[in-house]
Amino acid sequence: MIDWWNGLSVMHQIFYMLAIPSTVILIIQTVLLMFGFGDANEVDGDISADSETDFDAPADQGAEHGEGLRILTVRGIIAFLVASGWVGVAALDMGAGTILASLLSIIAGLGALVIVAAIFRASMKLQQSGNLDFQNAIGVTGEVYLRIPAGGRGKVTLVVQGRYVELDAICNEREVKTGEQVKVVDVTQNNTLIVSPIKKLTSVKECN
Repeated sequence: MIDWWNGLSVMHQIFYMLAIPSTVILIIQTVLLMFGFGDANEVDGDISADSETDFDAPADQGAEHGEGLRILTVRGIIAFLVASGWVGVAALDMGAGTILASLLSIIAGLGALVIVAAIFRASMKLQQSGNLDFQNAIGVTGEVYLRIPAGGRGKVTLVVQGRYVELDAICNEREVKTGEQVKVVDVTQNNTLIVSPIKKLTSVKECN
């Protein structure tokens, strides 16, 4: 084993050091998940998210994520290292140069990162749509998280069924700015909330 390792090029060793430990961690995570130690929808160490979606609501409270993808999670980074490491090894084994192998490695890692984020987002949407009755939001007071433009769609945060969620919302009265308090008056067929501002602002132009 030592002779095999010493016979590798420096780039081969770097890629293997990325691929092997991250693969072991990924396998351990998967096994623990299969035996119920963990939740597939947990952020499990979310480092950051896009500026529009991360409002620091814990995952176990059922927070619904916004339009963007939560990219830098622990699972995402592990997926990046696994894909990057093994693709780099494969590229070098097929005779690719250092620069090409590194480029392919980074592309593969970024692809894995985005795929994991997309899977996480889809699983969160499935969890929400399967457990949340949007009709229970009618009459609930919430706060505008993303501005609701006149004739357009924004987002509100509120507590429904004991869960802190972020949901799409429209207002038929006027533009509603971020931070304003609103009350849910109805729900559309595609589960978009229809809200009404609690504070009537005379300085804001009414919606058509």
